Amino acid sequence: MFLRRAGVVLASLQGLLSVKGQAWDTTLALPGCEGLATDGGYLWAFSYDRRAAIEDTAITGHLYRLSAGEETPFIREVTPDGRWHPFGLAYRAPYVWFLNGPKARPTQVWRFTWDGEKLSEPRVWQDRRFVSLQAICPTGPERFFVANDRSHRARWHLVAGFFLRRVHSTVFLCEGDSCWPVAGRIPYASGLAYSASQQRLLVSVAFRKALWVYEETEAAPNLRYVRRVRLPGYPDNITALNDTLFWVVCHRRLTAWARSLAFGGKRSRWLIVAVQAQPDGNFRVQTLYAAPKGYATASIALPIGPYVYVGSLFEPYLLRFKAAEAIPPHALPPNTSAAPAPTPPAAR
Repeated sequence: MFLRRAGVVLASLQGLLSVKGQAWDTTLALPGCEGLATDGGYLWAFSYDRRAAIEDTAITGHLYRLSAGEETPFIREVTPDGRWHPFGLAYRAPYVWFLNGPKARPTQVWRFTWDGEKLSEPRVWQDRRFVSLQAICPTGPERFFVANDRSHRARWHLVAGFFLRRVHSTVFLCEGDSCWPVAGRIPYASGLAYSASQQRLLVSVAFRKALWVYEETEAAPNLRYVRRVRLPGYPDNITALNDTLFWVVCHRRLTAWARSLAFGGKRSRWLIVAVQAQPDGNFRVQTLYAAPKGYATASIALPIGPYVYVGSLFEPYLLRFKAAEAIPPHALPPNTSAAPAPTPPAAR
């Protein structure tokens, strides 16, 4: 326990490294934070050094909770007991969800209860059809969507699949102890997000520069394809900032993204894209940020307070930049402290 706490202190003190140029503010020494989740002014981050784990099977993931709105965030490790090879992360109060399984092959969905001090009451979902889980989207205490690849995520298969665009995914809906497929033959479902008011599921389709939008139905298979939303790049994770606003990390070139996923080191040019659902059922798409050449390959982006946090599958740090220095204030969500205050109604 002492060593664990010492590692957290070291990360918080020595991991704050300046990034020169552009709008980048700091980096936090938490490697492999592919999945991030927000909890008010806090950030959940599952750190897993995948590069080192290739050679050393004893390396496992560590879960952290950060006071992310502060200039020098307090980093607290809250890893539950177990050996974790995590992929994907979600928080829906009071539960933390993530995917886990043998190294490089997540085949289980785990859920823990957060009481403000520790994680407890673990529950796990397993299904023989879960081959390589990709993304998790909880919609209730015992209800969630999960994306499943039909083949394992070995490096050669991932690269070949991206080049040939032959990796297909199935989305499962799980309620209670039951799981069943609700959408199939998706050209690599890299992220999921849910709109409760519209009862719609948004799926990042990595090979199509698009989101596919599905509507929930009472009749089986419980999802109906509605439409496609075109994007300016190939999408990775999608995050719901509220019920109608979503942020997506998009990559300009599919081949560069594939190399960075499989081998690390190679950098993919990426964008932060906002997708806003409109009252008429359409979606407004706006590019908020374009990363300069030479920066880490991103997987997810989240705004918290005055900052935007960016997670990466392989990079040895968690990136952060000041939102107001990189994104127009009018384009930031209302809960971002850099966003302009709402205009009060005119007096009568």
